[in-house]
Amino acid sequence: MEILLPSMTITDKIFLCKTLVLPKPSTRALTPTKPQFSRSSKLPPSAHIPRHKTTSYKQNPVQFDDLHENWTLKRTLFEKLKHKDSDPVRILEEDGDWSKELFWAVVGFLNQTSRSNQILQVFDEWSSRDESRVSVFNYERIVRLLVEEGLVDIAVLALNQMKDIWGVQPSSEIYRLIVYGFVKSDRFEDALFHLKVMEDSEMKPHASIYNGLIKSYAKNGLYDEMAKCVKRMELNGCFPDQSTYNLLIREFSLAGLIKRMERTYRIVISKKMDLEASTAMAMLEAYASFGDLEKMEKIYRTVMRLKPRVYLNDDLIRKVAAVYIENYMFSKLDDMGIGLYSRTGNTNIVWCLRMLSHACLLSRTGMESIVREMDYRKVKWSVTIANTILCAYAKMKDFRRFKSVILEMEARNVKPDIVTCGILYDAHGSGFGFGFDELDYRIKMGFFGDVVELKTDPLVLVAFGKGDFLKIVEEVDHTMSQSWSYEHLIDLVKQRQQGI
Repeated sequence: MEILLPSMTITDKIFLCKTLVLPKPSTRALTPTKPQFSRSSKLPPSAHIPRHKTTSYKQNPVQFDDLHENWTLKRTLFEKLKHKDSDPVRILEEDGDWSKELFWAVVGFLNQTSRSNQILQVFDEWSSRDESRVSVFNYERIVRLLVEEGLVDIAVLALNQMKDIWGVQPSSEIYRLIVYGFVKSDRFEDALFHLKVMEDSEMKPHASIYNGLIKSYAKNGLYDEMAKCVKRMELNGCFPDQSTYNLLIREFSLAGLIKRMERTYRIVISKKMDLEASTAMAMLEAYASFGDLEKMEKIYRTVMRLKPRVYLNDDLIRKVAAVYIENYMFSKLDDMGIGLYSRTGNTNIVWCLRMLSHACLLSRTGMESIVREMDYRKVKWSVTIANTILCAYAKMKDFRRFKSVILEMEARNVKPDIVTCGILYDAHGSGFGFGFDELDYRIKMGFFGDVVELKTDPLVLVAFGKGDFLKIVEEVDHTMSQSWSYEHLIDLVKQRQQGI
């Protein structure tokens, strides 16, 4: 008789492929009606096959029968479960029992369909049919799944059920998962309660449990609790390792707690532990943020010596460069650019640093050498490079070279931005002879874009400051100015200046 299976949608088929667990070849005894194959260590002479011939073997049909049966059962079971109001416990009672493969397939189905809160009930019913199913291994799988879904309270029910009803001693992994679940939810009292149960049961918690607590304390600004957690580790014989100390340094760095950061750093050095790359960069950012030049330079050299090489993000590079600019150490910018070039190649921040170094020193020769090097390496000008040179010549009051840069921008097809507009506008009041008429002419000729943009690297404004034009623009509602044209913005600045 042909078995009629329920119709399936494409979605059902995809889900089946994800949840189907292929069974291992069956090891059960075969019935006499099934063909049996014996394995002999030696074949009779007549059975030897010449090497130049090929033979096709028939697969064991029992394996395919089991696979087909499993597939059929799962399809039927998923058809029952896919209804939102279906009760998996009732379905189990109707079916009598499920194999291990079917049970975990149901667990996967409930998890995929956001019904993980029903998993423990189904496990209770399934395990009650065979006490051998009540194992630490199975409970670990259930607890891990519940914690991953954020159902830590149900995971605790499973833990209590395991201990109080079945009398099974939970593993340290189960406690670790539950502590992690509470820490993730910032429920510190519950986390510490279960951590104490571990400690009282002489289960030595792994350092990762304490590290998770420390990270969560830092996220909530509980820095004193972080120190207490470290002492608790030591009292319970779980001494802080390299990961713990590096984590502490990073969190203290982010919080700006420099003294605590340095104290922990000294411990790392005294214990001859390694400073992780992310930790070194966190320290560098902390020193740069506080403008501590000497310590910043020292840790910067440490970062640049790390193996394998680390790559600083542009924001961190800008923070370090800003400290050099504030301390008038402009040549350091060129050194930074050269060092970064060996790691990253031709990036915008590299050439910004190198050009800015010579521009801040008001070195015409230096700026021209950087331009030649960029041309040699076929690096296109950016508006940052152009505005940096313009700022330098404006400060030197070199009108001839100032105007040549504008012509060069047109020749190189460099689109100016609001900083360029501000430099040209402010140049009118600096005795350059660069009048409003010429600025209006360039706007009408399409030198500027249709919409106001800001594309210049912030370091240029850190080095040269903001002119009158940009200071007035800052007073304007930025949400409105985004859709304004340069012509309209210039008129607005003129009106503000005349009204002063």
